Amino acid sequence: MNMITSKVILFDPLKWGTQQRFQHFYSTTYSFDRSTQYSIKGSENHFYKALNIIEVAKEFSPRLSEDQGELEEKGYTNSIRSKQLSALIEAIILEFYSSIDCTRHIVTTIYKKHRGVKESTRKFLQAAFDDRIAETVPSEIRDAFKAAQWYDELRRIRDALTHSDIGSCHLDKTSQIISYMHSGLGDNKRAFTIKDIFAYLATLKIQINQFTGKVFNCLNATLLDKEVRQICGIFNGFVYSRFVRPSEAINFNSGRCNAWFDNSAANCPFADKCDAYNRKVVDHRHVGILMKK
Repeated sequence: MNMITSKVILFDPLKWGTQQRFQHFYSTTYSFDRSTQYSIKGSENHFYKALNIIEVAKEFSPRLSEDQGELEEKGYTNSIRSKQLSALIEAIILEFYSSIDCTRHIVTTIYKKHRGVKESTRKFLQAAFDDRIAETVPSEIRDAFKAAQWYDELRRIRDALTHSDIGSCHLDKTSQIISYMHSGLGDNKRAFTIKDIFAYLATLKIQINQFTGKVFNCLNATLLDKEVRQICGIFNGFVYSRFVRPSEAINFNSGRCNAWFDNSAANCPFADKCDAYNRKVVDHRHVGILMKK
């Protein structure tokens, strides 16, 4: 039988952003329903899904020249590459919006009994813009939503993408810049155009990242400093864990090791270099290996 020797580290506070930190430690402070728990994961996952699709769109974008080549060769083009890239662009925008929607859902779940808190992303943002959210909601959260002045344009684009037709992309042969156009967002005279769609997405990425960072930084300040069981990683086919307080979560040495075993087959491979191992939990009778591959 072959021994599994892989080491997958899952506890790495140095790489966590504010959203990931909240996701790791909220359970001792808040009791969320399943929908809100999905939103906690969705806030991060929709954002990173958008980033992944951006990379796919960048790799695909040179193919727009094939539409132009078809037009020059045949006198017409079905613009299939333009439609395909537009589909990717619109998926990115919808994923970014979903990330914001999930973040709003978490906030309005926590502060739902406070004046001005609306169970609608559009209405809650508008309440923030109009200073109609109660001062009992932390000022950092109110300020983060009020500062999201880019939201209205994003919401307008998202509504058109959800309820209207697909847009189109165009590659400028001279500058090699790709523009995006959507007729449903324009007026009677002209369609709505984003002159450099990848520059727009790069800016949107920064804006949303800063927005969620501010929101979750404030939410992290509301967490009780109680120990939470964290998965360290999967080493040699076993799942290892530890207990950590939010204030302790600094690096891989943080917290108290939950390794109840001490034998050559299952001993933690980091036992001789991890400070948490030296602070092992004393009573291990009911805590064991979570998974054996």
